[in-house]
Amino acid sequence: MLPHLGLRPTPLITLPLVLFAALLVAACSGGTGESPSPSSSAQQVGIVESPYGRVWLRLPAGFPLLASGQPLQRLDITDASGAIWSDLSVEAATQSAVDGLQRLGWEVAAPTKDGEARQISATRDAGACPLTIVVAPFGARTSLVVYLGEGCPQP
Repeated sequence: MLPHLGLRPTPLITLPLVLFAALLVAACSGGTGESPSPSSSAQQVGIVESPYGRVWLRLPAGFPLLASGQPLQRLDITDASGAIWSDLSVEAATQSAVDGLQRLGWEVAAPTKDGEARQISATRDAGACPLTIVVAPFGARTSLVVYLGEGCPQP
């Protein structure tokens, strides 16, 4: 009989591999299958402190693209819910966003001016869901940076 010339699985080597595989399968399958609690799902979506209070780090899928805008990825802003760019001027984009929010049932305060930028403050759900939008020039376009308060439904 010839001697064995290769590696043989031994309990000391096999056990860690089996445990690693089990952990990998559990991680990929999403764990226990239970739905996440509100606090853990908030951590998954993310809430952050911003200049306008605690806000979601993402906009809901159905959030309107105000001011005839398009989604905008702003890598320089890390504490906002999202951003929209528009080809409208700052004044026109501000008025368009105010009109759009009012049509959707938001209570909108008169926009305030800060240099070239405008700030729109709005609420819904009896004030429980606050929204702030900063409208400012962004190169040749206008940027609408949206801060959706944590009191709003989870995105």
